Amino acid sequence: MGEYLRRMQAKLGPAAATTATAHKIAVTFYTMVKNQIEYDATLRTQRDLLREKRIEANLHKQAVRRGYKTVRLEVAA
Repeated sequence: MGEYLRRMQAKLGPAAATTATAHKIAVTFYTMVKNQIEYDATLRTQRDLLREKRIEANLHKQAVRRGYKTVRLEVAA
């Protein structure tokens, strides 16, 4: 949730980000209580991975539109 809060602060400002994060926590809590299920962090991890892939794809499209060629860098071990 901390990463979500920081993203929303950059996007909306501190007050609105706090409200948005509180809303997200409340919805998550309500869903857990209503459906009698435990919190599953793997679902959030999967969504974060999909978000990262979507951001990367959008950046690639923007680069191509502007005439740049993207090259994946190999990370040294």
